[in-house]
Amino acid sequence: MSVGGADAGRHVTRRVSGEDLYRIVCEYAALGHHRSGTDRDVATTEWFVELMSDLGEVSNSVVEFERYETSSELTANGRPVDHLALYYEFTGDADTTDVAVRRLDPLAGGFPRVADDLIDETRRAGRQALVIATEHPDGDLVAINRDLAAPASGLPTVLVAGRHHETLASSALRLKLKARLAVGRTANIEVNNDQPGRRLVLTTPLHGWFGAAGERGTGIAVLRYVAEQLVHRPLTVVATGGHELGYLGAYAWVDRCAEPPACVAHIGASPAVEAPGPDGSRRLIDSRIAMTTLGESSARPVGAALGDAGISLRCGSDSWLGEGEAWSRLGVPVLSTTGAGPDFHTPSDTPERSTSPEALAQVAEAVHRAVAGFCDAATVCS
Repeated sequence: MSVGGADAGRHVTRRVSGEDLYRIVCEYAALGHHRSGTDRDVATTEWFVELMSDLGEVSNSVVEFERYETSSELTANGRPVDHLALYYEFTGDADTTDVAVRRLDPLAGGFPRVADDLIDETRRAGRQALVIATEHPDGDLVAINRDLAAPASGLPTVLVAGRHHETLASSALRLKLKARLAVGRTANIEVNNDQPGRRLVLTTPLHGWFGAAGERGTGIAVLRYVAEQLVHRPLTVVATGGHELGYLGAYAWVDRCAEPPACVAHIGASPAVEAPGPDGSRRLIDSRIAMTTLGESSARPVGAALGDAGISLRCGSDSWLGEGEAWSRLGVPVLSTTGAGPDFHTPSDTPERSTSPEALAQVAEAVHRAVAGFCDAATVCS
């Protein structure tokens, strides 16, 4: 179904197609890694514009930042090892064989300063570089979000898959790392329909460390369906850049906002991610949560709708997980979801591992009803 800006007043509801939503997830993941300021960022932005252009007028605003650029080589007994530099921890040129190898549970990689204590310990021990083997159920590499405003230790630090820990700990290592800061650009994409009145902002992040099929792709697919169903309302869709770098796009949009919207619904990480259950069957992960500024009585329909997708709701929230933290600064009612599946922030976050058409259809319809109920309740409360 196509609903353009000129047709936005003529709302037609269609049944959710899980296959269509799964196709969106696959297209997103196929673009490759989604790191901010890269050519993949540009490709992702162009793809999202095409995905959403039938829902209204599309515009974008550039967000500049200091981009971390690296070239590096890690070898164990002369053999190359896959790795990822820990962004912004070191700038300059390093070439050293004095490399400490340590384990770390990165707590899914969503907390920018999770490795600080380990890095400080390594520096105090006088070591010249650090390899962090990230703990993960399947021994995968887990990328860690970063905060551009945080102080850097200056210690050359890279992340590797936890499965390599024992091998690296008993090998002769050499790390070559060149890192610098350069002008980086990402973008916030905005889609506005032509319905008059104070607007519902419907938002999701665009970026992540790897293919991010479950983390980001399922949120984009769900947002597309919800936007389509709510296009008869005054609606602004905002896709933010720079999620993995301190939510810089979301904060930039909030800072530039001249006229606060009526309310904000943020569809965050992993809304339709599945994982194997104890019996081997796949089921939606139970770590998904929604937070809202609404009180419990006002949010009852919202909680009931989200409950149909297994998402728990926390009411009267004044603390946030994910980008709800940025959107709450607008001082308007906010509904925000987030979650973290087993492949969160790893190269293994692929469509076939993370979700299914059935899961996407179930969650998309539930989130649609939740956002509609939230918007209605927010209007009454304001």
